[in-house]
Amino acid sequence: MSEPKKFSWKAFISFYVLFSFIVLALSGLVLFVAPPGRVANWSIWRLVALSKAQWQAIHTIVAAVFLAMAAFHLYFNWRALRAYLRTKLNEGMRMKREFAVASAISIAILTLTIAGVPPFSTVMDVGEEIKNGWAAPTNEPPIPHAEELTIAKLADTVKVPIDRAWANLERHGVVIEDRNMTVGQIAERAGLTPQQVYQRIQSDDAKSQVSVAASGGWGRKTVGQVCEQFNVPEEAGVARLRAAGFEASATTPIKDLAVAGGKTPFDLATIIVGPDATLASPATHAPGGQG
Repeated sequence: MSEPKKFSWKAFISFYVLFSFIVLALSGLVLFVAPPGRVANWSIWRLVALSKAQWQAIHTIVAAVFLAMAAFHLYFNWRALRAYLRTKLNEGMRMKREFAVASAISIAILTLTIAGVPPFSTVMDVGEEIKNGWAAPTNEPPIPHAEELTIAKLADTVKVPIDRAWANLERHGVVIEDRNMTVGQIAERAGLTPQQVYQRIQSDDAKSQVSVAASGGWGRKTVGQVCEQFNVPEEAGVARLRAAGFEASATTPIKDLAVAGGKTPFDLATIIVGPDATLASPATHAPGGQG
């Protein structure tokens, strides 16, 4: 009877590096099109049953182990790799034109990518458009990272009476064991999203209000989306921008206006909303749902 073969660490590491590369490519693609964190965490966005945070954890941990395994791979194959590099280097010296062209192209791609020149910038723009496609007034948090606030802090921020907020949660069957828990923790315990918890603290006689300063993500929105979030007629928002010297329409990205006019996205959002910087948001009265 033949003895079983010894475990081959070289083969194991080679296979692991291959599988890790596949996982990194997949998770990188997912994160490229995933929504901004404020939207993903608020509505618990998922792809293939995994949240954005889980995809980020997969990408980070697998990348770290991948680097460690790659180091071992180099160690086990150092002799063969050194001989291969020496051979290719010698070939490269005999193929000076090919070497020069490959080097020039690599440097050009790196330089143009850093400079943000098309078509390289186009790839990033497409990614931003896909990400922004997930962000709509109906699934935007009232302020960035609202899921990290306690109910008391969130209610105070959006100007909902705290007693009314607790009463509304209880009326909707959301039992709070510890009032120091964050909205995200309460949502997890109740099997809801932070967005759904937020919707349940509201009522017709306790409409939430949030200021432009408290909100965020203006650079990722269009003029029309800002108008929708703050219940401002599009015609009024566009007119205010034009009066301030900005040529815009409802579909104009806030980021483009900011770059062209030397202003911040927050400045432009303030112009659109007008003198009343605290307006009720229709997004805060959406019916319960995953979003």
